[in-house]
Amino acid sequence: MKFYIAEKNIGPGATREDVDELIRRLRDRGWEVAYGERANEVTDPAEAADQQAVMDRFADDFMACLSEMEK
Repeated sequence: MKFYIAEKNIGPGATREDVDELIRRLRDRGWEVAYGERANEVTDPAEAADQQAVMDRFADDFMACLSEMEK
């Protein structure tokens, strides 16, 4: 899947630099992520059947990266 992230996904006071750092961290973990306010896209037909599980794994990594950035 391809995920899109913008400032509003991080929280109040987030900057473009924060988003860029989060995107970099998520890409380092193997996720396909871009800046923007779009719906996430299924890029691999194999993911379509298990879309919720993929989104759950992404959410876990998203929160872990945010936690790392706060330190």
